[in-house]
Amino acid sequence: MILIKTMNVMALDCEYTQPSRKTIQIGAAAFNPRNAALLERFSTYVDPGEPISPEITLLTGITNRDVAGAPTIQQAVKDLRAFHKKHKCFKNPIVWGSSTRNDSQHIWDESGLEGDNFMGFRVLDAKTIFQSAQLFEDGQHSGGLKDSMKRIGLTFEGEAHQAINDAINAFRVWYFFMRQLHDGRKK
Repeated sequence: MILIKTMNVMALDCEYTQPSRKTIQIGAAAFNPRNAALLERFSTYVDPGEPISPEITLLTGITNRDVAGAPTIQQAVKDLRAFHKKHKCFKNPIVWGSSTRNDSQHIWDESGLEGDNFMGFRVLDAKTIFQSAQLFEDGQHSGGLKDSMKRIGLTFEGEAHQAINDAINAFRVWYFFMRQLHDGRKK
């Protein structure tokens, strides 16, 4: 009998102040990628050391009161590293969108911690997978996470722009496409 050891995956999302892009919330969730079992959630506010603008509070619901007394970015990233290690997650996290600076690299750089980023410099970008499938099918590829999920028949769970909810829903998009790929290969 051959035992297949499954490595877990971590979905990650962060919320930031503007225009400085200081982190105000980190959300992550560990999953078994073969059956989509949610193993544990990680969610923390982060004290950005500056006021949160009214526009960001309106978008995210995160207030100055929420981040008062919250961990520093250094402590939050250390806690995230322990979470990642505890669940034996694949190095690169699943994210929704990764521009020139993805969430994992951004929070690592902001933390100023020594050594290499435990999440690496790559990500598993669910948005890129969604956009690739949409370009292949009908060319309609733009949209945020919630709208994109609707287009593929998934319902967004929770409040948008809360890091833990965005992380979990990014995983759900990733899993949707991995399931299709896997099931299609088995035919």
